[in-house]
Amino acid sequence: MTSASPEPVDPAGLRVSDTEREQVQQFLSRAMVAGQITPAEYSDRSAAALAARVRGDLVGLLDDLPGASLHVERSVDVLDLRAGVGGAISRRGYWRVPPVVRVHSWVGGVTLDFTGAECTAPVIAVELATGLCSPVLVLPEGATADVDDLLISAGKVRDDTTHRRERGTPHLAIRGRHSLGDVVLRHPRKPRWRPGRRKTTVTREGDGAPGRRTRS
Repeated sequence: MTSASPEPVDPAGLRVSDTEREQVQQFLSRAMVAGQITPAEYSDRSAAALAARVRGDLVGLLDDLPGASLHVERSVDVLDLRAGVGGAISRRGYWRVPPVVRVHSWVGGVTLDFTGAECTAPVIAVELATGLCSPVLVLPEGATADVDDLLISAGKVRDDTTHRRERGTPHLAIRGRHSLGDVVLRHPRKPRWRPGRRKTTVTREGDGAPGRRTRS
């Protein structure tokens, strides 16, 4: 007796994630701004995307929009960084960055340094669910970021990065929610140049003679 092979899973029946819903809504928003769809069409399609439960619910929302395609989220595409109350999250040096990085921290510090990281996609979505702290994101020279989809309350964004007309590589799309603290974006700090101290030597030529000062 041979065992029956499992039937292939229909992709249309797979559950969708919040990231996939947001992707569709972003495509729709850009299409409305570009005049490809009307505000009424945007409202209807956006509501359908928000209510989607399986991938089949999203079928047809993007089919007629040039260049709009849903990126199917896989487990390897997401890095979840979580800290307990008062804990800290820190990534420095080499670390592998998937297309989506989710950060969950309350009270504890958050530092994400991308200068030595391997970014697997040109655009990295950093989703914040943080509060009572000041997350710090360090961007390599030439990288860019936007906070268009970040909701922040009782705080502000301190952006010290270099602004460019075109997106850099990588580009960080920072979104989600943050409260009670600032979100800091900056490039690596350059070492401060400190001139060496000159040594002053006093030489005495003899009793009663004034000392002569020399610098080296």
